Amino acid sequence: MRLIRIFWSYFRENQPPLVRVVHTAVLALVLMQMLSSNLIRFDPSSGRISDSPAFFLGSWAHFSVGIALVLIGFSFVVIEIARHGFRYFFPYLWGDFAQLKADLKTLWSRRLPEAGPGSLAATVQGLGLGALVLTLTSGLGWFLLWQSGAAGMAGAFRSLHEGLTGLLQAYVVGHGGLGLLHIIVWYRTKGSAGKE
Repeated sequence: MRLIRIFWSYFRENQPPLVRVVHTAVLALVLMQMLSSNLIRFDPSSGRISDSPAFFLGSWAHFSVGIALVLIGFSFVVIEIARHGFRYFFPYLWGDFAQLKADLKTLWSRRLPEAGPGSLAATVQGLGLGALVLTLTSGLGWFLLWQSGAAGMAGAFRSLHEGLTGLLQAYVVGHGGLGLLHIIVWYRTKGSAGKE
């Protein structure tokens, strides 16, 4: 419980209430999707889900959580882009590498760079938002094509979705690890500041 309080305190200090809640919901739903993806048994040629009760329920759990994640995930992307602007996350599209270079120098000196416009943290977050959009779009395409009876095209979208899911999983691990590192540094700094 103490660990959860520390995380929530960090989020409270660094994110507005709406972003904090939606960010946490996206994280929880993505983790649920990663776990439930192992319960899908789908025959691409017939477009049928396995008749096994566990796999049938697991598949529909994945689809249901996926639909909720489409709504909440796209809302999160819109909120973040509206909050910061597109260039905040993707400065390199404008040929702006100044903050990225400064952040890499900071990392090279074994210090964590601060998050800000065009920073390494913002750029990595932008890549994660992109991976989320691609994964959600391909998953939704797969589901809609499957429901419409287009088994061949649904299979192609399923393969695309599975490949893009790897990007999102890598992002969750990388972003989560760096986030934990930031929380540890923040907590230690906060604790040492309280002792002074």
